[in-house]
Amino acid sequence: MSSFVDKLLHFAVGLAVGIAFWWILERYLRSAARVINPILFLITLVWGASGLFFFRKLGIPGLSHTFFYMAFPDWDIPLYKATGLKLLIHRSWLFHSILIPMALLGVWLWLSRVPSIAHWQRSLLTWLRDGAIGLSVGVSAHLLWDALLSSLRRGFYIHGFNSAASHGWLLINLLAGIGIPLLVASALGPSRNSKNI
Repeated sequence: MSSFVDKLLHFAVGLAVGIAFWWILERYLRSAARVINPILFLITLVWGASGLFFFRKLGIPGLSHTFFYMAFPDWDIPLYKATGLKLLIHRSWLFHSILIPMALLGVWLWLSRVPSIAHWQRSLLTWLRDGAIGLSVGVSAHLLWDALLSSLRRGFYIHGFNSAASHGWLLINLLAGIGIPLLVASALGPSRNSKNI
C-alpha cells in the first residue's frame, strides 16, 4: 500500500470517528457542541488521525513541514532519526497513545482554575482544550486504523510490548481517548459556557 493511500485511509477513519464523536455531542451534550470550536476540533482531529498530508505537495512554507503533514502518532519517526532515543522508535508508547493530548487537557484544567487569568488568556485556554479534545479523538482513530491494518498483516505491536500488552495498551487508549474528551465535554454545561473555559 502506498504512503498516500495509507494516509488517505487514516484520514477517512479519522473523519468517521470524528463525525461519530460530534454526533454524540450534538445528540447528548448539545451545550458542549455549541462551546467547542468545530474548526479547531476538525484540524486537530485530522492532525492526530492522518496529518495534514494534503499540504505537502502545495509547497506552502510552514504547512509543508514534516510535523504538519505527518500524523501526530508518527512524529516518533523523525524525532528518532534526529535524536536516536530508543524511546522514540516507531510505534513508541509515548506517541502511540493519548498521553500527550491528556497532558494538554491536564494543563488546560490546571490553568483554567487560576482565578486571576485575563480574558485573552481564557480564550487561549479554550483553544488548548478544544485542540486537545480533537487531537485525542484523532490519535484514537489513528490507533484504531493501525490496529486494523496491522491485524491483517503481522499483528499490532507497540515498540517494546508483546502482543497482549500492545492490544491492552490499544484498548485502554481507545477507550480513554474517546471517553475522557466526552467527560470533559459533559462538564461544559451552561455555567461554564458563560466563562468560556
